[in-house]
Amino acid sequence: MSYTHPITKSGDSNIVSEPPWYYGVTYIGAHVKFNKDGAEQVLPTFLSTDGEGWVYIAEFISTSGNKAWEYMYKDPDLTQYMEGAIGLKVFFEGRSYIYYPFMWVDKDWALVRGWVDGYPKKIAKVSMTKLHPLLPSYDRPKPGLKLGGYVVRGGGHLFRLQVELKEKGNSIPTKDFGPFLSIRRFPSRGEGEDDVYEVVSRVRDESKLDEVWVGDAFVDIGGYVNDEVDKLRVERTFAGYYFLQYFKVTRTVLLKKLTQEVALLS
Repeated sequence: MSYTHPITKSGDSNIVSEPPWYYGVTYIGAHVKFNKDGAEQVLPTFLSTDGEGWVYIAEFISTSGNKAWEYMYKDPDLTQYMEGAIGLKVFFEGRSYIYYPFMWVDKDWALVRGWVDGYPKKIAKVSMTKLHPLLPSYDRPKPGLKLGGYVVRGGGHLFRLQVELKEKGNSIPTKDFGPFLSIRRFPSRGEGEDDVYEVVSRVRDESKLDEVWVGDAFVDIGGYVNDEVDKLRVERTFAGYYFLQYFKVTRTVLLKKLTQEVALLS
């Protein structure tokens, strides 16, 4: 049975297979403070923020479904993608969460899988520094190593991120933001159809961090006609990060069902 489109009897054509979904990720990121008023402009009315934020660019290896591991060698392109995102610490009904108002990927299946779980993904060009164990200077993370990346969509530079490593760390700042929060939004198109507007929290059944490095960071936010990132103004950059992470996802938890009218008034 198909989990997503295209729907066929076998389900072998669906763009995203059923969970569990497995992820192995290499990240560079920056812990920042955005101007609060600007950050509020990119949130729905039922969320608020103090402006604390998280910006990252990442290289993903990910697979899913009954044939998950076959794709690793049968078609590696269906297991690899790049992602860039801008996140905010938000408050919803008395609790803090991490919410991503902006997220971009370079593969269609990664976009659709994100939408299934409520992430606002768009297609973009995403690039970042890669390491190789035999490459001089860029063989491994170490003090003084500089890494960078950027996200470009259409004719717009959305953001650029650079990190210079200083020392090994043991955690990343988003652990203090709270659980994940996302919004599953699938509008109705005709009378009698369900209009899906759900606030959910994505659950990681397994998660592991490795090779965490901390240093300095530089974040340059751009803008585009269809991406309101220019409303986000970085007031302070706390630190930059490089790390590896594995996680496994099977479900989301429903926090609240909304109607379009309630969402606008909340």
